[in-house]
Amino acid sequence: MFAAARWLMVLGLMVSIGLHTVVIQSAAWAGMLVSYSMQSGSVVQAVSETFDGEHPCALCKLAQQEAEKESTSGQQAPKADGKIKLHLIAQIMPAIVISAPPPIAFTTAAEARLCVLHHTPDTPPPRRLTA
Repeated sequence: MFAAARWLMVLGLMVSIGLHTVVIQSAAWAGMLVSYSMQSGSVVQAVSETFDGEHPCALCKLAQQEAEKESTSGQQAPKADGKIKLHLIAQIMPAIVISAPPPIAFTTAAEARLCVLHHTPDTPPPRRLTA
């Protein structure tokens, strides 16, 4: 059941983006190649007759009609002044500027503080006591 629903969704999406006309045209070309090659006996002649546009078959005409329907139904009606207003999804975004980090400022000798030990370190280091 899930596989059937998935295939139904795929077919619906294919039809919504107009892929069915591509499938119809591809099937028409395949059929034309086979039939023209059998008629003429030459594959080269069949390819030239298939793609020259002067010998359309019934499926080619159907695919052309479907493509014309989609192109006319997908156009927006022009406004009164003859211009179509496009609504774009993306808005103008500020540019992201990536720059180098600021230079490292080393302290001068006058600002450096010396760490002076007032006692000498223990000469062997103290042992840790195990508890």
